[in-house]
Amino acid sequence: MSSLADYMKRPITIQGREIVLVPDLVGPVPISEQHQYVESCPSTNTCPAIHVREADLEEMRERYPEHPVFGLWHVLIKSGLVSFKRTLQIIPITAEDGYYIHCDLGRAEYSGIYEAGFFAADAGFSLEEALPIEAALDQLVLPEQEAKLAAELRFERQLIARQSWSYLALVLVGIVAVAFGVNFGLDRFYARAHQEVESRTAMLNNLQSGLDKLRTTRLTEVPNNHEALERLAILWRQFPNLKTKGDQTLNSRELTLSYMAENGLGSAPDYPWIKSSYDPNGIVTLRMLVKGN
Repeated sequence: MSSLADYMKRPITIQGREIVLVPDLVGPVPISEQHQYVESCPSTNTCPAIHVREADLEEMRERYPEHPVFGLWHVLIKSGLVSFKRTLQIIPITAEDGYYIHCDLGRAEYSGIYEAGFFAADAGFSLEEALPIEAALDQLVLPEQEAKLAAELRFERQLIARQSWSYLALVLVGIVAVAFGVNFGLDRFYARAHQEVESRTAMLNNLQSGLDKLRTTRLTEVPNNHEALERLAILWRQFPNLKTKGDQTLNSRELTLSYMAENGLGSAPDYPWIKSSYDPNGIVTLRMLVKGN
């Protein structure tokens, strides 16, 4: 089986995709080299952040512009080929040189390059205790995100930020629109309620005014027109053709009545509450006292 190092920096097919693998670095980047690297995978509970050298990425982009680029350790960890229980694992390039990764307490710690069997990070490491990682291409699984340049990552973050601001702006516009609609609806509801209150207040005021008027104009005693009605009844029985003159009420002191006399003034009634006068045309005019004599 070929060493995984043989697949580096040339097109290979993984999961039906033509890609290119480049060396990457697990764990902290030396301060003097931080400007050369860009993060390709954020840290997780089992692995620190992984970085690739921008120069390697740009080189592969120029040589194979149609192929996405992935870091070697990123692919191996994603494929489950790195055992976090083994302290030292290697990918040989030659018998004495290659790539290594160090794990401790169930978590990847850092990676690097060993040369002539010497591990600069820890002189206590030896090839005898290292576990070579071997795998066929059909065992490899691609991560969701390919490696990208720092400028591309900044652009994506800016795009996400702009999209977030756009979404926030849309949300704010929606909130303002809803608030405006609610305010308009409440204003209409308040106007109708206010109008109804004013209408009922006006009705209440009218009723109160009418009640006050009734209190000031109410009768102190119940009207009794019994006597006047009896006198009218007597006259109408005696003179069936009796007529009234004009608009008159029983509240008047007297009522003016008339009738056509058949036998002259002698036919006029003789009651103490009646005063009569005779017209030459034969009309007798009566002035009837409503009450009293």
